[in-house]
Amino acid sequence: MRRLAILLAGAALLAGCAAPAVPEAASAVQAVSSEAGTGHAGSRTEQLAVLDGLVDFGADTAGCNLKTARAAAVLVEYLSASEFEDGTADTWRAGLSGDAQERLALNWPGILAEAQAICADPAACADELASAGVETDFPGMELGGVPDKLTALDAVLGAQGQPVK
Repeated sequence: MRRLAILLAGAALLAGCAAPAVPEAASAVQAVSSEAGTGHAGSRTEQLAVLDGLVDFGADTAGCNLKTARAAAVLVEYLSASEFEDGTADTWRAGLSGDAQERLALNWPGILAEAQAICADPAACADELASAGVETDFPGMELGGVPDKLTALDAVLGAQGQPVK
């Protein structure tokens, strides 16, 4: 979880691409207890911090390939140890501003693809993740349940242009 906090803090610092950083995101993850490895839903604050990291940059601006890789890494690391409570992603998406909705539409496909790539072959992604400042040892992690969690999250976040439930 310490790595997750560091990754999210790094993402917030480098989030100057297209949108202001979300300062609450980094401090929220730092405040989370070490119990997130239980496979249960993490705290709501932690869940929202991970989701906020998906929209605190614009995927159509310079340097954002590395930010996409970092956001995917934070998401995969979180989902390997925890899951989102029912309705959290729906409620979060519904509360996004118009600008954040646009960033989600731009960012999500790349983040999802990168997260799936990390799960499929973490060793193949190691160089890109290292370039993005990610130090997590994904090859040493149990990622077997993450693809299903990504599919469920994509059903909510990938539903761009569709009404929020």
